[in-house]
Amino acid sequence: MIETLQGFIADFGAFAVAIGCLFEGETAILLGVFGAHRGWFSLESVVIAATLATILGDNLCFHIGRRMGRPALDRRPGWQPKIARVERLLERYGAPVMIGFRFLYGLRYVTPFLLGSLGVSPLRFFLLASLGTVLWVGTVTFVGVHLAGAIEHALAHIQDVEKILVAIVLVGAGLGVAIYWMRRSLTAQR
Repeated sequence: MIETLQGFIADFGAFAVAIGCLFEGETAILLGVFGAHRGWFSLESVVIAATLATILGDNLCFHIGRRMGRPALDRRPGWQPKIARVERLLERYGAPVMIGFRFLYGLRYVTPFLLGSLGVSPLRFFLLASLGTVLWVGTVTFVGVHLAGAIEHALAHIQDVEKILVAIVLVGAGLGVAIYWMRRSLTAQR
């Protein structure tokens, strides 16, 4: 899968980063930084694409939540624990949660939807979430820049690792089958 993402980033550059940030931001940014490290495009284009796409995605979720309201959330039982957690965080910390929800893995898509359903001002959400997005993109990019060499090294060796993992799985499966047949034959002899 990483090779597919890497190829997509290489072929479509900042556009791929933007699309990736709508679904899985850290991975898209890190692969974008890797692409910039390889000279496929500029680091600035990665930062701009990631920032704009993330702001767009968050505001889209916010406005869907604003339009659909709390009943839409109540129809999603799987979201209830996350919603309860976000509500507790909002009660306790308020605006910092609106700024930092991007850093809360597992809550980043529920939070804008919930904030929209709670009637938070669209301008307030836009400003606070945009500030949080700039901090988040900056942080992930900073980490990515410092890890780009390590990522390149890891990707160069991933095929070797895959071969080793396949060999381990095959040997393990062979041992499992051998143990099964040995136990079966011992049970049959009794």
